[in-house]
Amino acid sequence: IISTMTTAQAPLDEPSCWLCLEEGHDTFGKPLVRNCSCRGSSGFAHISCIINFAESESKRAYMSGDMGDSLATFEVCPNCKQDYQNDVAYELSKAQVDFVEREFTGDQHGFLYTNALTCRLVLLNVKNESDRCEGEGVISKMLSTFEAMKHTEQHRSHLLHPDATKAFEGHANANIGTFYHKIGSDDGLRKAKFYFQKARSIFESEGDELGVMTINNLIENVEAEISGDGRRCLTQAIEVGLELRKYQLFTKEFGVDDNTTIEAGVQLALAMWKEFRTIEAERLLVKLIATSRRVHGMGHDCTQFAISALQRVKERRVFLKKDDEINVDEVYRVMRYTSDGERCVVQGPVSKVVYDPRSNRSEPSHDGAERTFEVERANVVTSRGTPVVCTGLQKATHLNGKIGDRREFDEDTGRYTIHFEDETLKPVMVKPENIRIVFDL
Repeated sequence: IISTMTTAQAPLDEPSCWLCLEEGHDTFGKPLVRNCSCRGSSGFAHISCIINFAESESKRAYMSGDMGDSLATFEVCPNCKQDYQNDVAYELSKAQVDFVEREFTGDQHGFLYTNALTCRLVLLNVKNESDRCEGEGVISKMLSTFEAMKHTEQHRSHLLHPDATKAFEGHANANIGTFYHKIGSDDGLRKAKFYFQKARSIFESEGDELGVMTINNLIENVEAEISGDGRRCLTQAIEVGLELRKYQLFTKEFGVDDNTTIEAGVQLALAMWKEFRTIEAERLLVKLIATSRRVHGMGHDCTQFAISALQRVKERRVFLKKDDEINVDEVYRVMRYTSDGERCVVQGPVSKVVYDPRSNRSEPSHDGAERTFEVERANVVTSRGTPVVCTGLQKATHLNGKIGDRREFDEDTGRYTIHFEDETLKPVMVKPENIRIVFDL
């Protein structure tokens, strides 16, 4: 029998657990969950079913000698091959620790145990008192396990090469330092510095140049916070170089589709943006969003992180002039041109962002309500890094229509230096009346 019901009329399939094939809640009253990169009706499962499956697969992998993937099913969805995230990752990290403590006792399983503990530590929320207490216990277990591993030869011959074990210990110490850094108390900052320094010593001994660079930045930030100066910022050129190396490394190790690579790319784009390389940053973010949407879906944290960064980078911020004086204390968003480009619609003033070293977060300070209004284009002063297009040039006519980032302002000549996207063109100095803001690249 051939159904006459059209696709548009057909009811959508109710999601069911891909493991037990049941719809609705499990026997514990827990609903179906999905927090990976699966889409449509696929990938839904009961957390209890995922845990049972992960335990079974971990035992099978361990018995077959596949130590590298013995705990992978606690961290990666076997359907979309992407990491679990948010609440699902949180629940599975707890189950992973419980499983290893129950099934793999003894110093010979030190790597499995510290791996599970590390995965748990990075997912704990330091703002939650219960998680902070659990974190202290997790760290104590990690440290005692590393000490025990140093007194056994088992991990050298069966689990990992000793160099790999040492490198893992370095990253574990870095994660411990990050946990205390997030807490942000005076004692937490001192502990963060101690464990970051331990990680740096290991990275130095292993010749991990990128690890050393990353840890040095973290140590300097912690030292600045301890002294009360707030977070220390790297010079932007150094930060871009560091983020570029990380992005290249992750691309080589994990591929362009991996969420770790995409997130590293977003950090690189933000570093470029802070160095006033806005056009490069925006182009990269558009590419990363397209990749993340294709691989992980629109709702995935990785995609949303990239979209949020793009929204930030696409903001065109300006200052306003009044009586030929620039008010540098208030920043506005410019939305569009009107009146054939002679006037601009602006919005603001934009809330200032203040860094709080105790909470380790940047928060907006709301000084008043924003308003939207029009001003003469001549009274709008672009900020550094604003994408612009050259127009109306009489001598260098070949530059008309070329886009670039607005960089330095020369007070003597009253001109901006424009660094063009076309790298075959040298930077030139242009009068403000010969540039227009580019809102969409």
